[in-house]
Amino acid sequence: MNRAYGVQVTARGPDGGEERTVPVLVVAGDEQDAVLVVAEAVGADAEAEVLRELSDAEILEHDLDLKQRGAAKSLAMLRL
Repeated sequence: MNRAYGVQVTARGPDGGEERTVPVLVVAGDEQDAVLVVAEAVGADAEAEVLRELSDAEILEHDLDLKQRGAAKSLAMLRL
């Protein structure tokens, strides 16, 4: 069964500019899978760190569907 994770992603923009760190919520099978999902979405050069698994309340708050492996939502601010 899939779970939801808070992941911090650091990557360069498409123009090769400065690195940016972005918080992302990811639906994946486990923590390693969450990192793979981010790599698929952002690119293999991105650095991703799983911060923690989300609670049931957070999953509802962010309207995540655990049936959709690979679903990801970027956040303006990380509040984990």
